[in-house]
Amino acid sequence: MNDDDFARASEAYDHADYDLAFKLFLQGAEDGHSGAMERVAIMYTCGEGIACDYDKALEWEKKAIQHGSLSALLNIGITYRIKGDMLCARKWFEKSFDLGDGEAAMELARLYMVSDKEIETVIRYLKLAIENQRTCEATKKEATKTLQNLSKQRKPINK
Repeated sequence: MNDDDFARASEAYDHADYDLAFKLFLQGAEDGHSGAMERVAIMYTCGEGIACDYDKALEWEKKAIQHGSLSALLNIGITYRIKGDMLCARKWFEKSFDLGDGEAAMELARLYMVSDKEIETVIRYLKLAIENQRTCEATKKEATKTLQNLSKQRKPINK
């Protein structure tokens, strides 16, 4: 898949022509294009242009990782979280974070938010997400707001 083909597939996707986008991305994925593999996986996860199939999404995410995709590390964690496998999700988020992905820090914070006993871990990951250069602005804002809300909840009530 060359850049023009990828752009054509992306344009079809952006215009909600998911059937064409999936067909084009799948061709590219089968030819070894890691970006196309990622898009096929996402489309399987979301059920866009194809029936939702988390197992097939995982297959394509793993192939994308084998072809050098770093963003697939985060995506595979998200797919495992959607499937309810939090241990596998954490493992992949940690791998992604270890390679510098600030978005993975936010995902780890979300995983640990289920327990009040993990509040310090949540705060640590939120701060890491905020400080990381590879965290998008929307995620930094969410992490900042979450951190502020947690700080308010933790303040002792003065009587």
